[in-house]
Amino acid sequence: MTRIKRTVCETVILALTFTTTSIGAGQTSAKLGPGRKYTSIERLKTQHLRAVHADRIRFAAERQPVSVKTGLNEYRAVLHAHAEDATHTGGTRPELLAAARRAGVQIVMLTDHVRPERDFIEDSWRGLRDGVLFIPGAEDRGFLSFPTKSIKGNDPDSREQYIEMVRNGGGNIFLSHVEERTDWLTDKLDGLEIYNHHTDVKDEGAFNLWLQGSLTDPVRLPELVAALNDYPYEVFGAQQDYLSDIIAKWDRDAQRHPLTGVAANDCHHNQVFTVTAIDDATIEVGYITSKPTTTRVTAEKVPGVAGLVRGKKPGELIARLDFDPYERSLRYVSTHILARELTETAVREALKRGHAFVAHDWLCDSTGFAFVARTRGKSGVIMGDEVRLGSELKLIAATPVKCEIKLVRNGEVIQSRNASRIDFEVKTAGVYRIEAWLEVDGEQRPWIYANPIYVR
Repeated sequence: MTRIKRTVCETVILALTFTTTSIGAGQTSAKLGPGRKYTSIERLKTQHLRAVHADRIRFAAERQPVSVKTGLNEYRAVLHAHAEDATHTGGTRPELLAAARRAGVQIVMLTDHVRPERDFIEDSWRGLRDGVLFIPGAEDRGFLSFPTKSIKGNDPDSREQYIEMVRNGGGNIFLSHVEERTDWLTDKLDGLEIYNHHTDVKDEGAFNLWLQGSLTDPVRLPELVAALNDYPYEVFGAQQDYLSDIIAKWDRDAQRHPLTGVAANDCHHNQVFTVTAIDDATIEVGYITSKPTTTRVTAEKVPGVAGLVRGKKPGELIARLDFDPYERSLRYVSTHILARELTETAVREALKRGHAFVAHDWLCDSTGFAFVARTRGKSGVIMGDEVRLGSELKLIAATPVKCEIKLVRNGEVIQSRNASRIDFEVKTAGVYRIEAWLEVDGEQRPWIYANPIYVR
């Protein structure tokens, strides 16, 4: 059965349809994740947005070249992107390409929602376009699927047969929306999404109610419009969390077999709200996708509507909130792929081997980050590789700015240091990976997730 994903827009419109009260900023409650001090609603207060923005500017000024080298080229990639593939997708491929160029993304791996009349391989974009490499694929049956050739018309009898069909001939496949599939086996997969933006916002019930209330509040709506105009990335990143359950599955499964962690932007450009005056007591709230949907709210139902329409002409646009233009989504989080060249073959091989790391680049450009192993002065082992335990084996991690670098072994943090480099002498076999965290507005936020080095 196809899983129906309800967007933030759909949730808010549904709430407006059936709810007659709005939630205030002081009525929220939420369980805060690791490193957090503030709820998503609190993060949207002007003083917090301003503080985050100041920290981002400081990080950009403090960046230094990383002296540790991997010997490979680094390419910024997006592995979960939608364009022209469903009624709830609001953007086009040319728009996605233009945004990728502006955001410095060199690889876009499309994940079309499967429609039987279309072939998501043959009817999609493939190859270099204006310097951006496109690789076609699908979000299908719980996976991000990137077969090397068309599989249209094939109907495998089992999940295992589907995985084999996608991987045949060098295709890639990753577990998607892991929060819904924590018990699924991963031994036949290339990897899994260790961060998915849609996953991150799904449990934000209090925030969605707050947003619903803001759309009909004559005080909060202009404040939100101003915040989005002045601090677009800070607003977009307000809900960023560390997805502990998904990371824990990655750690468990990676101890059994190599498993590449990737990021999922899950970008659609469809989180766009409009508020329009209809008459002196009615507004129309809409969300814009390729098929716009609207609902009308009256002052009788929500008293704040009267203040919104005061002095407005029928049909006049009161507010437009575009939360997720492609460029913003692409800058938010990405998968940095280490490969010898910008070709589909090289990218596929790098992902299979785990030569990649995930980064929330909206916080700070992570380009140059390195996680390597060296023994007796020799190098050449990088994230994703296996290395034999031996004398003088060292793990080295280096970041472009000073941060909290955490060395994780078999899911447990064994060293944490505020620095731009750590050197660790390895005495015990295990699956070692790196997390880098930045202090932003007094909170610790996850920045970089390196794929493991497997010490056998």
